[in-house]
Amino acid sequence: MRAIAENKSIGRFYWIGALALALGVRLYLFTRYYTINNDGVLYIEAARHFWEGRWGEGMASFYPPLFPLMIAGVYPLLGDWEFAGQFWPLLLSLLMLLPLFGLLSRIYGQRVARVALLFYGVSPYVARLSLEVRTEIPYTFFLVLSLYLLQRGLDDRKLLLLFLMGVISALAYLVRPEGAGLLIVGVSLLLYRRWIAERSERIALKVSVLILGFVIFSAPYLLYLRWDTGEWAISRKTGLVFSMALARQGWNRDESAAGDSSQVRITDFVASHPLSYLNKVFADSLRSLGFYFEALHYSYLPFLFAGWFLFFRGRFWEKGDFLFLVVVVFYLGTFALIYVTRRYGVPLVPLSLGWVASGYIFLVDRLGNFVRSRHRSYWVGALLALFVAGTLPKTLQAIGWDKFYLRQAGAYLKAKAGATIATNNGRVAFYAEGENRVRLVNAEDLPVLLGKGADYLALDEAGLRLTGRSLAEHGWLVEKEFSYERKERLVIFRKAGSG
Repeated sequence: MRAIAENKSIGRFYWIGALALALGVRLYLFTRYYTINNDGVLYIEAARHFWEGRWGEGMASFYPPLFPLMIAGVYPLLGDWEFAGQFWPLLLSLLMLLPLFGLLSRIYGQRVARVALLFYGVSPYVARLSLEVRTEIPYTFFLVLSLYLLQRGLDDRKLLLLFLMGVISALAYLVRPEGAGLLIVGVSLLLYRRWIAERSERIALKVSVLILGFVIFSAPYLLYLRWDTGEWAISRKTGLVFSMALARQGWNRDESAAGDSSQVRITDFVASHPLSYLNKVFADSLRSLGFYFEALHYSYLPFLFAGWFLFFRGRFWEKGDFLFLVVVVFYLGTFALIYVTRRYGVPLVPLSLGWVASGYIFLVDRLGNFVRSRHRSYWVGALLALFVAGTLPKTLQAIGWDKFYLRQAGAYLKAKAGATIATNNGRVAFYAEGENRVRLVNAEDLPVLLGKGADYLALDEAGLRLTGRSLAEHGWLVEKEFSYERKERLVIFRKAGSG
């Protein structure tokens, strides 16, 4: 009984410590948050459409609808759109501790799970994205929760858990399109478990229940996309991000047979340029792995590699964390087929912390074999000091400071009550909105609009390049310039006779 009580006391200590660490890091970053990101502006725009009852415009957003709906749901309580956008990433990054601990403790045991929570608290990109108006953290929460339910469903053989896994996977999909991959992962794991167990275990029923949970919640949006675009698709983003991947490879629209569209159909490109596509996939496979390491952060890699050593040295395909290997390989491979970036690797970070924690414990235990027991604590302290020195400077770095001049420019224009303001920068338009009229225009359209109906122009570098000397010819005068270390700037012009 005493041992049980002591174990509960230790568990409570770790939980309080992990929560305090994660919360403390995020509250500090909240005080170091300066500027919204471009995606955040678009999410909030869609959320405003939903809140104002313009559902058609909200659903027509480039992004899936769930995150904007979540923002719109809390806006009346918070009264500020930007904070409403930050609310869910912040809250869910803390709530994620619960399913993450449950998932890791089932696979590794409580010792590894507790250590993993501490690594989670200071993970640089997980912590920083917890304060941004982005979908990575809400999606990661649903990802971890769905895998927790899947693991419980596999262990406890309860159909309800598999149904709920399907439901949560659908919610992940409605936040980010890659959430649809969770259905593939879940079905694959069920079939794999059946294969290695060499017994049916009602496999058809289990797969059907999981798929049913996914379809019930995802089908309305899939049908809407079919109706709106005229073809079956899981996302509006696929063609655009694939076009971005081709641009990184040096392809332009004409070469990729995109016609007049800025988006490229993957099937068309693969059919017409199969060797080029294979070259792109190979190059992006290497990038995908590199971005995964970067998202985890380099200070975590020694522990990760030690954890991989423990994982791969046995019959790893029979181990519980084979689930994580399947997910990581599946998503890195899928991204290589379309487009890779560091942010796409962030949802894989919590799933990798079991390996990181296992590797850390392994290295610490091995230190005891090489140093005297009285010196062991000094070596462990030195190891942790090196980790902290390599992690916290990145974790605690200010968010959006390099774009703060855009917020300052927006605040300056917001004070221009009654004026009509045109800008090609979405963040400036977001912060400038007040008792005025703000028009967000494409940079390419600026030369046509120079002589039409605006009192002020706010132009970033792209806008300045396209307007050039024609500003003076149309009577525009420089009023104020905002910049970041003279590397980037935004210039505000006023029409002669205004102001």
